[in-house]
Amino acid sequence: MAAKRPGKTKAAAPKVKAEAKPKGKAEAKPRRQASAVLKPAKESKETKQAKPAQPPEPAPESAAPVGPTPEQVAAWRALSQEERRALREREAARIFSEAAEAHQRGDLDAAIEGYNRSLFLNAKVADVYNNLGVALRVKGKLEAAVACYRRSLVLRPGSASVYSNMGNALREMGRLQTSVAAHQQAIKHAPANPEAYYNLGLTLRDLGQVDQALACFGKTLSLRADHVDCHWDRALTLLTKGDYRPGFAEYEWRWRLDRSPPRGYTQPEWDGSAMKGKTLLIHQEQGFGDMLQFARYLPMVKERSGATLVVEVQPELARLFSGIAGVDKVIDRGAALPKFDAYVPMMSLARIFATTLETIPANVPYLKAPEMETLKLPPSLDKQFRVGIAWAGRPTHKNDANRSCDFRQFVELLGIPGITVYSLQKGPHEADVKEFGCEGLVMNLAPRLRDFADTAAVLKQLDLVITVDTALGHLAGALGVPTWVAVPFAPDWRWMLESDTSPWYPKHRLFRQADPGGWDGVFSNIRKGLREQLGLKPVSPVVI
Repeated sequence: MAAKRPGKTKAAAPKVKAEAKPKGKAEAKPRRQASAVLKPAKESKETKQAKPAQPPEPAPESAAPVGPTPEQVAAWRALSQEERRALREREAARIFSEAAEAHQRGDLDAAIEGYNRSLFLNAKVADVYNNLGVALRVKGKLEAAVACYRRSLVLRPGSASVYSNMGNALREMGRLQTSVAAHQQAIKHAPANPEAYYNLGLTLRDLGQVDQALACFGKTLSLRADHVDCHWDRALTLLTKGDYRPGFAEYEWRWRLDRSPPRGYTQPEWDGSAMKGKTLLIHQEQGFGDMLQFARYLPMVKERSGATLVVEVQPELARLFSGIAGVDKVIDRGAALPKFDAYVPMMSLARIFATTLETIPANVPYLKAPEMETLKLPPSLDKQFRVGIAWAGRPTHKNDANRSCDFRQFVELLGIPGITVYSLQKGPHEADVKEFGCEGLVMNLAPRLRDFADTAAVLKQLDLVITVDTALGHLAGALGVPTWVAVPFAPDWRWMLESDTSPWYPKHRLFRQADPGGWDGVFSNIRKGLREQLGLKPVSPVVI
């Protein structure tokens, strides 16, 4: 699934990839790294004249730290104030150079330590603050990064690259309006820089101002037509807006992203034509949710092509996809491929079928759950309403910090009478139920779920699924199970904007954040909606 893309960040040379680029859900590239880390400026003549005292011989590792020798102390005291200042500046520049080299190697801890030591000796170098901010942003210390950028701007007002860096960090913090202001300053000071418009466009898209974002992306491409990241984010923005024809056409730029190189098959790519008697490979790409969402096209591919369909999937999807109509063979990603005559990437099918909002193939269910006695849920004594929940996606997903929520948001939901709650959460957050003391309120089914076929077998027995934006929501929607999805303020493209329904999944209901990180309002509405569905009176602050 597309991830939210971080904006491009600049640090001073030698070049270093300093920051991973939260792209938008292609959520949102995560992204291209910070473009450069700057070495200190050349020493001034005055600086070169001041010679540092010679250090003592290094002591053995087991020995206590050795202080300056009497000769060194005497030499220092003999220096004038100007000579001492020049010596400190020279040493600060040397440490900065070493820190920049560590930054270039990707050793961020050493780089941060070096930048801090350099600033201790000379706190008046704007590039040191900028580079420190770049490194801190990559480490997730966003508040400190912004503080560094502000200090850099005090020393060098009007630096477009630092304004862009600060805007990107503010965007990650969810301070979108302030991020816009920073990017506008970057454009003011560098109006011919395509990156400044691109970064502003990303923030405007997060604010839901898609037309303004598209205008920024258009300006970027007018200055640099081959800006791959911008083409990709323009595609995601068009899709978010519901302009599917141009959006899916632009979506093909994903093959020029560093992280998603094309397969390089010698066979031709399928163009939608008939190929009866031949074999067509539909290969896996992106995440589980993407594959589950676009599986709806497989029967259509069979009908149009007349070919033998070989579908490549992640192993966790293999059993489930084997039951899709028209699929002749399913193979695991990484396994040896059979002979085939043409291929098509799974996510290109919407373009080939010229999908629009009005023509989305949304007949559900289009996936079938296997019958499995071992996964039969026990009957409840009083016909409880069965609710499955999941609150976190894969931690490696670039937009996971925005789309996942804390389990505590579900805890108050557990107090609603008349429901039996089942946890379908997989991964490291599976343990949250126990950590929050909710083992008596939630039945944890995750240990019994080996793959998506097992999960499908459980989902078909539920009355409702409540989840954040994860593959579970796509699976439930594809099975026709009523599903409530908690959607972040800056949504993945497939959830579009504003509506509480989805054109892809007729039985979905969307609960959207009113502001970045605003999960409290989302889950207040979910609890209210669940009580209404159960016919319960609104709850008072004290009495249930």
